[in-house]
Amino acid sequence: MRDVVLLTADSVRRDFVDAMPFVDGHDVLTGVTAGHYTRPSLAALQSSRLRASVQSRVIGPSLAEVLSEAGYETIGLVPTAQADPAFGFDAGFDHYDNYMSGSGNAAKNRRSGLREFLGSFDIVRQVYRRVYPMEANMADLPADDAVVDEAVERFNDADGPRFLWVHQMESHRPYGRGDDAIPGSVDRKAEASGGRHWFGSSEVTDAERRTILDAYRDALGRVDDRVERVVEGIDSEDPIFAFAADHGDEFGEEGYYYHQGYRRRVADPIIRVPVVLDGVDTVGDRCSLLDIAPTLAGAVGAEAPAAWQGNDLAKTETGETLTVAPWHDSATVCWQDFDRKLVARDADVSITDDEGEATVERTDVSEDVEAQLRDLGYSDAG
Repeated sequence: MRDVVLLTADSVRRDFVDAMPFVDGHDVLTGVTAGHYTRPSLAALQSSRLRASVQSRVIGPSLAEVLSEAGYETIGLVPTAQADPAFGFDAGFDHYDNYMSGSGNAAKNRRSGLREFLGSFDIVRQVYRRVYPMEANMADLPADDAVVDEAVERFNDADGPRFLWVHQMESHRPYGRGDDAIPGSVDRKAEASGGRHWFGSSEVTDAERRTILDAYRDALGRVDDRVERVVEGIDSEDPIFAFAADHGDEFGEEGYYYHQGYRRRVADPIIRVPVVLDGVDTVGDRCSLLDIAPTLAGAVGAEAPAAWQGNDLAKTETGETLTVAPWHDSATVCWQDFDRKLVARDADVSITDDEGEATVERTDVSEDVEAQLRDLGYSDAG
């Protein structure tokens, strides 16, 4: 059976893939995410189910579980609190690491209702980011170079067939470390755009926007180099190589910057991402990220579970997609067929299937996981 290598990266927009010459040298599909930030999007990718986006967690059987059942040795290296085992991301992996101390602990200390209430105010978010800048929080993660080196080593040491999933985080704002990163003052101003700024002007100047875009494109170039290093460094003769982003980012097109979960935005710059499925003959030039799992499973002869909702792109063209953008007890839902788009904003959302009804709600996790999410800007006060 052929090895399968799934490489994902944070915040890569479909219309910026030209900054990634190795990835762009393949046939690039236009993918639509099932969620609007990392956790619901990657959970839905691994689960091939909208329910995973609604609940912001992996729901089995996952891609890793299906490939493990088919005889694969499975390795997952995903350096973010968003992919913590507390959200089911380790299911099916022989080795899984999201590089967070204390990850996977049982939910014991619930987040206080007072902090959650205070976190709904812009001033709380802005004070928090001045104390804990995004660059400092991202610096707490392992360097993507080190994660990629570990991935190649673990893959080459494993017995075949092998499934490897590696996620890169350094394309997440502030788009680098040290001098490569966006200056903190510019990053904070952009984050506050679209709302009231309590510490000066929130209008991003043309020069500041160019600074952000230059840093972003440079970060994508470095991600691209690491993707090539993985593909060229593994000892596999005929692997299936897949690349996708969890979501994109906004750069002021509608007055907003970045991807901020609490806004529940489903603008195209956030939900349209590049997808590569090298080693699979696909039909069509567009897809949902829900299609990745059944396409990879089908390519190696593994049976796709009946619960999976994505298409095997070797057999079926995807003509329409759904994106669910959850945040606590509400979500924005976006349907599109790539020519038309229908959006229901900030709605009460539930999904009903053979497992019953699931609603959008906040996931209780341990305090250490909560702190990690907050530091990365994915919690109420972040």
